Amino acid sequence: MHSRFSLISRLISPAFSCSYPGANERTRTLTGTWVVRVDQDFGGLPSLSMLSDDILVDHIFDYLMVEDILCLRMVNKLFYNLTHHGIIWKRFLQRIGPNVPTLPPSRQYSPPFLTSFEAERLVIRAITVHKNWILPNPPAASYLPVQAHRHILSMAVLPGGKYLVASACNLAKTHYSLVVYVLDHRICGIVPLAETPVRGKAYNVCAKYMNVEGTPSILIGYIRRKTPKNQQSTNSIDPSIYNPYVNNPRCQIDAPMPLEYVATCLQISLDALDALGNPILVPGSQEFFDFAASQPPPFRLLGYLRSDSELRNIDLGEVDGVPNMVVAKMPETIVMKELTSNGLISTFKCAREITLSQQEQPICNLRLLPLQGQILVVRSTNRPRFAPAHSEPGGPPIIPDVMFTVAMFPMPDPGDGEAGEFNPLSIASFYGRDIEDFQISDPYAIHDHGGNFLPPPINIFYRNESGGRICHMVISPTPRENAPEGFRSTGKPHYAIANLRSNMMHRLSFKNDDSRTVCRTFVIPGCLRSLFYSVPRDNRSDTLSIRNFSGHLLSKRGDDAYSIMRRETLQTVLRKVPKHRENMLGQFDLPPYILNHIRDGVTAIAWDEGTGRIFYSKPRETMLHMLDMADTPLETISGQRYPIPLEDERMLDL
Repeated sequence: MHSRFSLISRLISPAFSCSYPGANERTRTLTGTWVVRVDQDFGGLPSLSMLSDDILVDHIFDYLMVEDILCLRMVNKLFYNLTHHGIIWKRFLQRIGPNVPTLPPSRQYSPPFLTSFEAERLVIRAITVHKNWILPNPPAASYLPVQAHRHILSMAVLPGGKYLVASACNLAKTHYSLVVYVLDHRICGIVPLAETPVRGKAYNVCAKYMNVEGTPSILIGYIRRKTPKNQQSTNSIDPSIYNPYVNNPRCQIDAPMPLEYVATCLQISLDALDALGNPILVPGSQEFFDFAASQPPPFRLLGYLRSDSELRNIDLGEVDGVPNMVVAKMPETIVMKELTSNGLISTFKCAREITLSQQEQPICNLRLLPLQGQILVVRSTNRPRFAPAHSEPGGPPIIPDVMFTVAMFPMPDPGDGEAGEFNPLSIASFYGRDIEDFQISDPYAIHDHGGNFLPPPINIFYRNESGGRICHMVISPTPRENAPEGFRSTGKPHYAIANLRSNMMHRLSFKNDDSRTVCRTFVIPGCLRSLFYSVPRDNRSDTLSIRNFSGHLLSKRGDDAYSIMRRETLQTVLRKVPKHRENMLGQFDLPPYILNHIRDGVTAIAWDEGTGRIFYSKPRETMLHMLDMADTPLETISGQRYPIPLEDERMLDL
């Protein structure tokens, strides 16, 4: 396994020394409890150890940075105990603001109930993932393979990296299901907590935290294909084997018969997951299974949509306190459904861009922006009139020019099932060749820390030139002073097409026998950190031979407004924040055995930018593999600190 980096060596500046004459002797004389030190004789010399716990923790330590706290931890037993106190690390959490990974909105992760260990882990993660990510060649801090008990086909990580939702099946691919994993279980690390069967493979899985009728929950949306009922008895075709060509909406699924589509949304309460993830219950034990059997079913069906037309993209959002599901119904229609008992459905057609109004303009991707009551939609269409009528014999195939648009559409009124055609509120048009696979980041994946911090941008990525180049567009939030009145007063983020920038392009290649070969590149978008992974251009299978991963920055040297804001908030807890690398892309520095592992084939990949963890699965196995870009403190199975702290049992309660 890839060895962990030392937290001390990673965080503490070499110029800062916490050693002093007699430190070892002083450590040996102290007992390690907080009470007996008041009876010790310090020879009349002034000492920090003579001060009370309250003065040290609430006043003296408040002036220290993270490096100072970690140095102080090595001085003696007293400071080892005190520097683990939750008050210290919760203060750091408040100071680093949007750098904190998003936490589930449950009681367990609310500030009053957050343990000192969890608070310290969040702070250390935020710091080390930032330091690793901005290096010229980001390294992985650790690698962990775990038994997933299912073959994972696709997956999505909840923001903050506490839960993972996987579309899975058995190895024979006869039974499909959705599985929810907890990712930081004290005893087993990654543990499957809940599973529900699915009638076929679940596609386009998305998962978000949301309140449903006052219950903090995870909402899971997915799309399923099925054969029509009138043909199920005469055909044994598995609709999951048909895929659109290279994620290109202009290349339809070529199935031997029409398919039906179902978009579904499920709810699972966080209270149920917290109960199942209680470390008192050892995962896999009979006690665990008996407790799980005594609980009500964790999953609840919130709503679904059926269609004979292809359903592609799905997103979830909370509009005026009501959870909604929005789905792209190909080629040009958007359907919204309230996930309530009424289940009101709204439908509208996206009006075409006027210069090519005779051409179908299929939806490539969408993103629901509930705080501003709009839907961001990307569409594309071929421009055949600019392409030659036929290619020369023996020549390369004709690649038509493509026009694509980025537009904001208003959300329809709830229950307006036939809203008709909607014109975009604003639109921008672009041209390219062989464009495919649009990916849009979720600006609400970063927890809202109030109006004092700049909201994240929306990143849009797509491939062109036969997949050899990645293009990047950014929609920055509107400055508060220029935002509409409703956004200035409330502090809600506002995004406008007028803020779109689209001049950033990246080309990835990998070294092979002292030569370089152009790759086909995929992107998992983030607000600040996006993950790129590249495969040989001729690899068109579902099992991708990944050459390497690369980390993406919003700008060179991190000189954009959002990166600067994130960096400055980290500077409030660190003595020195390293400079960003010059290039926007940094290829990972992975050990050979990891590179060979991912080049042997990968089935599914997920990425959480908040915690800096990559998850992937491989074909024909039931393992889940994790690459961690951050360092974290460790704890024992019993909940003790590691290294094991002193005999003071009160450390368990911090």
